[in-house]
Amino acid sequence: MAISTEIVGKTFGPFVRDYTFKDLEICALGCGCAWDGKVDLEYVNEHDAKNPDLKVLPIFGVPLTVNEEMTTTLDYGFDYSGSLHYGIDVYFHAPFKMNDHIETFVTQEAIWDRGEGRGSLSKQVGKSYSSDGTHLCTVETYDCCIYDGGFGGEQPPKDVVEYPDREPDLVYEEVCGLQWPLIYRMMGDWHQQHIDWSYTEQTGLARPINHGVCSAGIAMRHVIKLLFPGEPERMKRFKCRFTSPVLPGTKLRTQVWKISDTEARFRMVDAEAFDAAVAAGERTPKPFLNSCIVEWE
Repeated sequence: MAISTEIVGKTFGPFVRDYTFKDLEICALGCGCAWDGKVDLEYVNEHDAKNPDLKVLPIFGVPLTVNEEMTTTLDYGFDYSGSLHYGIDVYFHAPFKMNDHIETFVTQEAIWDRGEGRGSLSKQVGKSYSSDGTHLCTVETYDCCIYDGGFGGEQPPKDVVEYPDREPDLVYEEVCGLQWPLIYRMMGDWHQQHIDWSYTEQTGLARPINHGVCSAGIAMRHVIKLLFPGEPERMKRFKCRFTSPVLPGTKLRTQVWKISDTEARFRMVDAEAFDAAVAAGERTPKPFLNSCIVEWE
């Protein structure tokens, strides 16, 4: 099926999600919260199930837009087997409640042509609203479809994020749990590359990989802990590119450079591979997350 750009500019929805505090906890657990029963427990301890009160990991806003229902509805002719999540840029406008009925409207904003053999790049923008009409978040999401380039479309704009020329100001390390993507799947991204070993063997990977949003959620926990600990509601923007897949079991390192009192740049890398390259005087490997920005108030 050929790529069709007729979908560009059209808005779809509402995509509906009714959730309770349990869904907030599932999302947090899928991003590694409380992996040892202690770390980031505030995201999974509701205190009183009848009157829950927990901190919300803001990455919860992303699967409201990034899920299988949205992907299959906004079908512009791409080959799903070659679809890779390319990046997100999320703006948070209001806090999430402990339970709610949320409606999300998604606009297909662009489909760019990266060229033959390099795939297409798609941009969707989702806007999620609470049951009382409050605009909760805006999610810009990008997908690269590696088998669908060369259809004659416009090339994508460049995405350049400058990093300070110095060592990171802050660093956080953590091993990615083997079961984290299996939990995160319950947020609505059922792609087999995150669970089926035979599927990922075809791509040459050693095992099923993390969801991009799952990896982003891990990094989000890290930057909150480093920059405004215990106050995730202060986050206003979270941007990242998914530049390399995370294999569960990898030791992750989030590197943070402060730009101001309310803005930072960050990356997430393979800690052991990074250190080995530095020790050998070699070029460091491609980060897992790059071109990353976080803003808070």
